[in-house]
Amino acid sequence: MAEEAKKGKKGFLARRKAHCTACCVALAVLLILGALALAFYFRYRPRPPRVVATPVDVSIDEFALLPHPSLRVSVGVHVVVANPSNSPFRYGASVGAVTYHGAPVGQTLVPAGEIGGRSTARVEPATVVDGVKVAENPHFASDAVAGVLPFVAVVRVVGKALVLRAFEVPVAVEVVCFVRMYVFHGESSSRCASTVRAGARAAAAGEGFPAAGYAHEHEHEHE
Repeated sequence: MAEEAKKGKKGFLARRKAHCTACCVALAVLLILGALALAFYFRYRPRPPRVVATPVDVSIDEFALLPHPSLRVSVGVHVVVANPSNSPFRYGASVGAVTYHGAPVGQTLVPAGEIGGRSTARVEPATVVDGVKVAENPHFASDAVAGVLPFVAVVRVVGKALVLRAFEVPVAVEVVCFVRMYVFHGESSSRCASTVRAGARAAAAGEGFPAAGYAHEHEHEHE
């Protein structure tokens, strides 16, 4: 009886030791997997792109008040975007507005594209301005006499940052440029403000941007 009890105790201790070993191995595996997941997150986590410059190209091809008001201009807002993430940022085609005293007179058309991880790219939307609508605006005559035509051009870049080619994080960039054309001197000046949103904050990009966000401003003068 004593020997059987001794054997039973040894068996119990052996099973307990095996159970403890299995628990320790499982815990070590979980810790390793957690550390790897954390390392992957910090390495490949999507960081929102940054707008590093917003050069504006403006040309006045035709301007006249007599015998009838006429205007033919072009406004090109180019957005230089830096992607600090290791993952690429892909964006789809989008449309922004060009306004004159709040009235729509044109559009900015951004074609679909991609900015690679840790790289910088220049987004060049096609911009169309309807000079007839500008010339027909009731503010045109007084602005033309003063020699300054104010425009507002909006460029939107809306897409998704890819994480390990499996997960997508919404990202939205909006650039608003206030452009002033000096028609008698053939010069212009511009002040641009950019806003970048990522994650849930980017979901509202299709319906307009709320007030909060990461904003930056750039100012330019042109001749």
